[in-house]
Parts: sequence; structure tokens; C-alpha cells
Amino acid sequence: MAASGGPFAAALLAACLVPGLARAQADPWAARVRSRSDTALATFQGVDCVSIHAPRALVWRLLVAPEYAPKWFFAGMPALLPRGASYKKGPTAEKGDVLTLEATTLEGPRHLDLVVLAAVPGQLLSLLVRSDGGDLLDKGIEKLSLTFVLDSPVVGTTDLYLAMHYDPDSPFSAILSPGAVRRQHERRQASLTIFQLLAEEAARMKDPPLHDMPVTETGIPRARK
Repeated sequence: MAASGGPFAAALLAACLVPGLARAQADPWAARVRSRSDTALATFQGVDCVSIHAPRALVWRLLVAPEYAPKWFFAGMPALLPRGASYKKGPTAEKGDVLTLEATTLEGPRHLDLVVLAAVPGQLLSLLVRSDGGDLLDKGIEKLSLTFVLDSPVVGTTDLYLAMHYDPDSPFSAILSPGAVRRQHERRQASLTIFQLLAEEAARMKDPPLHDMPVTETGIPRARK
């Protein structure tokens, strides 16, 4: 895919080099998702990125592989033990499918369901938290979504961006929002760091244990199993 251009490319650069600047700009992340989904995202709350020494095709395959999702998704959450994850309809992400992640906490087994709002092979993945009965994520927020965008500034290197959108669930939570923003920023950084380690390890393997799947948009729907 050719490098992104225009305002979106400028927002990507600002987010990667100076994360604070992205919050002062228009929200290109919601616009990208809105062009692929009927679901409007909540308020933009921040974005982080990491440069990965791995081809974008491999990074995409790892991003949508459910068996690796708990390792990076639950990074920075020491009070739980990741157990597993799976999509309900198929082996990888597809719009409308649901990703279920499971973990063990001090209170027992818990699970988290995320619906796929948009999945553009090699480019974009957006997930919306549908249910979090075990309060695995921060309390006091609702309509939490995670949007991943992939870019290739240099051949063999992938910039992976993670943007979050959510709203406070009450006026009291809104008052405490700076603390929530800080915690979510720390979670994004932890998740991206672990993902970077996984991807670069996979890139060093001759045949990494990842599913064969489309890594570019073809316009042909994937057959359901």
C-alpha cells in the first residue's frame, strides 16, 4: 500500500513523534473507522505508536491472530493472568465478528467481548468493547474502542498506531478523567511494547506460527467456516 497522504499522514507523524499534539488535531482515526462502519466512535482520548522491525504483512497477521491477543492486550495489567482468546465465527478478524478474551483474576475466571467494527487487511483494525462483566478494564468509562492503523514508512518496518476512544460513564468519572487518560496511555504503551517484541521475534523465524490470511484488501469477502 502506498504511504498515506494528506491530513491523515500528518496526524500519524504527529502522533508518533509528539503524542500530545495529536489530541489538538482533528480526529482522523474516527473518520477512518466511520468510512468502514455504521458505528460512531466515542470521544478521542489519545494515541500511541511503535516502530516495528518487521514487514507489515507479518504485523497484520499477528495483530489478527487471536491466540496471541491476550499476551499484548492484557499487558500492563498485573492483577490478572491471560488465558486465551478466539473469534466466534472464524480464525481471524472480520467485520461484525466478536473477539472473546479470557483471563483469570483473584475473583476467578473472567472474559471480555470485543466486536470488530472494521477490518481492512494490512491497514486498519478497530474493536469496540461490547461487554466487560468482570471489570477487566478501567472502571468509569464506556464505549471503549481500540483502533489500530498500520503504516510502512520504510520497507521492512511497520509503524503500528493504537488510538482509543471512550466517554466517562458519569459526571464523577469525568472529573477523574485525567487519571483515566494517564492509565489508558500506560496501557497502550505496554500493549504496543509487548506486541513489538512478539512481532520482531516472529520476523526472525523462518516460518512463524501464524495463520495464512489476506494481508491486503481484495474486495472479496472471506468465506465463513
